[in-house]
Amino acid sequence: MRIARKAAIAAALTGAVLGGALTGGAAAVASDDGVITVMGTCGQKFDPSVDGGSAGWTLSCVDGKIRVQGWVKDTDADGRAAEVYGTWGDGSTFTTVRAGGEGTLKKFDRQHAGSTVYRYLRVI
Repeated sequence: MRIARKAAIAAALTGAVLGGALTGGAAAVASDDGVITVMGTCGQKFDPSVDGGSAGWTLSCVDGKIRVQGWVKDTDADGRAAEVYGTWGDGSTFTTVRAGGEGTLKKFDRQHAGSTVYRYLRVI
């Protein structure tokens, strides 16, 4: 990981934890293009938001699998959609969940072998 990216993760994590958006020692970074990146593991809960979208999810583990239960919501009437996407700890793709239209909320509940997941929230 590049040094600049590590610094950005540390800065975003500090701001997110102080703001109450992330819990449990999570790593997060906000990019210049409005994407929030979160790496989480068993027992953590996240509530990230960006301009035009918000999301929330809880991570739990049992029998060698991590489960992600949550939602994504479009919060702005801008003709764009909020989406959550990502990868599991082994690099497998986590299906994209998209909510388009102000106030639209989509729920998701997925599980996969392992104990970590990388999740991203953006508005497209």
